[in-house]
Amino acid sequence: MDWEKLKTFIDKHKTYFFTGLACLMVVFVFEIKKSESNENINDFDDENTELLQSEKDNTDNLLDKTNSEKTKTEEIAAAKPKNVTCDISGAVNHQGVYTLKNGARLNELIAAAGGIKSNAQLKRVNRALILKDQDKIHIPYKGEKIKAEQVVESVSSTSSGSVSAENSDNKADQTTTSNKVNINTADVAQLQQLNGIGEKKAQQIIAYRQKNGQFKSIEELKQVSGIGEKTFVALKEQLEV
Repeated sequence: MDWEKLKTFIDKHKTYFFTGLACLMVVFVFEIKKSESNENINDFDDENTELLQSEKDNTDNLLDKTNSEKTKTEEIAAAKPKNVTCDISGAVNHQGVYTLKNGARLNELIAAAGGIKSNAQLKRVNRALILKDQDKIHIPYKGEKIKAEQVVESVSSTSSGSVSAENSDNKADQTTTSNKVNINTADVAQLQQLNGIGEKKAQQIIAYRQKNGQFKSIEELKQVSGIGEKTFVALKEQLEV
């Protein structure tokens, strides 16, 4: 190679040579910066993608949890009965079985049964009680000896069916499921549970029964000395033969 000629050429065209070299360097630097910028953009995009995916996962989890809780609430609501059916007896105008809306109170059941009778005893009756399905309610008569827990018998309560157990020492099985007293089998203590019947009248009833045989109807009770029409009317709903 003829170095002298090359040197002469470079000296002659050195302005163009250095200008071209400078341009190449500028292009090279620009490409390097562009590459770094693209890498930063890619890193930023990856971070954004990860963040968006994380937020989406959190949103999906929240929706799943909300839907699960909603489903559970709907299942509980569906399982809860919309109505309650209860049996009411005693000093009401129309004893029987009634169906009310869930959450109904005892006062509503009494109203459905035509209201209470004039000889009802409400001292131990909580008329604000919220009823449960299959509750059995007994509204006592005046003079009827009854405990507060005997007013309501609930199948959902551990005390359900305790009425007969609590009174087994004082009563035989002369009282029916409607709490009426059988005047053919009741003893003095049981007869005294009747409205207006004291010890003396109870003994007179038993004496009449021993002399004349069993009562053929509850109206025959008026034949007993000391029991007139007024007394009989007050207690006839509590009697049976």
